[in-house]
Amino acid sequence: MYFEGVGEQGLVAIATSGLFGRIAIDVASGHVVRIPEIESATASHVNRNHDSFNRCVAAGISLPFCADGDEEKCEYVAEELRDLVSAIDETTLVRNGL
Repeated sequence: MYFEGVGEQGLVAIATSGLFGRIAIDVASGHVVRIPEIESATASHVNRNHDSFNRCVAAGISLPFCADGDEEKCEYVAEELRDLVSAIDETTLVRNGL
């Protein structure tokens, strides 16, 4: 799906995010961004490029599942994910404040 009105040259959606959001590539910069809703005129940064996005997703998949109620394990997994993602693409955490 092409979003002409968002960004300098538009966005090309490559995946869904939640019920209404989309993950897209900014045509001008090549950055991967998230659009919260199809009608949205803004996008938030996800990764600096498609390769970094794929590697961050793979890093998240590689971690153990964290069930509700296991706070200690959830904190460990969250910290591991932050470390892995920041090593792959430091722009992800800086721009999102994580």
